[in-house]
Amino acid sequence: MTQYSQARINMVDSQIHTMGVVSEPVLNAFRTIERERFIPEDAKKAVAYNDEDLALGQGRYLMEPVTHARLIQAALPIPTDNVLDVACGTGYSTAILSALVARVTAVEPDATLLAYGEKEWATMGLANIIPHQAALRDGKADGAPYSLIVINGAMEEIPPSLLDQLAPEGRLLGVVRKAGDRIGRAILYIKSANSIVSHRVLFDAAVPFLPGHEPRNGFVF
Repeated sequence: MTQYSQARINMVDSQIHTMGVVSEPVLNAFRTIERERFIPEDAKKAVAYNDEDLALGQGRYLMEPVTHARLIQAALPIPTDNVLDVACGTGYSTAILSALVARVTAVEPDATLLAYGEKEWATMGLANIIPHQAALRDGKADGAPYSLIVINGAMEEIPPSLLDQLAPEGRLLGVVRKAGDRIGRAILYIKSANSIVSHRVLFDAAVPFLPGHEPRNGFVF
């Protein structure tokens, strides 16, 4: 047992599970995937299992564990899913998803963050991940359609280009925060069999904005 193992178990039992995450596959993924692996700064590894957004630099964060786990549970991942993980950062979100689905395409614009994730995925033997460096709104069209898309951070609006890459009857999970809002809202988007997109608000989520996807007008507090 590593020095972080008990902290990881406590995170699942005392934080994630008590906030309504009851899916055993999701809980098991958070129990087994080592969050500290995906934190480049050694000094910050000690707080890997605190329930808070953890800064990676350049305006990027690992999402706080409770919100992250609630989003993953709401996505209803199944073993046959083809997933697009948007803003994968250093790769933690992708590693979690890789334990739950058939394939994950990890999109990240920052080459340094993506390379860090690739190194950790290889060390862990995660063979169902496709890394892709691109702007977040671009996704990876040649891997579409995706039955599930997960966005790791808040956006003022979900880019239509990502919804276009969603398969009929597919799901997209993201946090939308409009100009002037003090908090974002986790939203589930579903594309019907005839490609009509509907959505519903799931819960409030205080998630940092992804760089380049902040409100263009108005103040952000």
